[in-house]
Amino acid sequence: MKYIDKLRNSGLRPTRQRLQICKVLFDTEKTFHFTINELEQKIKDKIDNKISLATVYNTVHAFEKKGYLKTNTYKFKPDLF
Repeated sequence: MKYIDKLRNSGLRPTRQRLQICKVLFDTEKTFHFTINELEQKIKDKIDNKISLATVYNTVHAFEKKGYLKTNTYKFKPDLF
């Protein structure tokens, strides 16, 4: 699968849940902004599988560190990616 190398380069094992996150994040025609909670819900809606909030959080932050995602920080709102 095309996301296995991306996960490994991020220092993450390519688990089923992380591959699902990649699919939702990167298999889109348009870019979109999201909070961690919104992404978790989007994954659950699209994939119809359980995924922990911690897995979503850790994967998103690992992608941010590697430069795959950017954070938009607001003073009184949750961070958007």
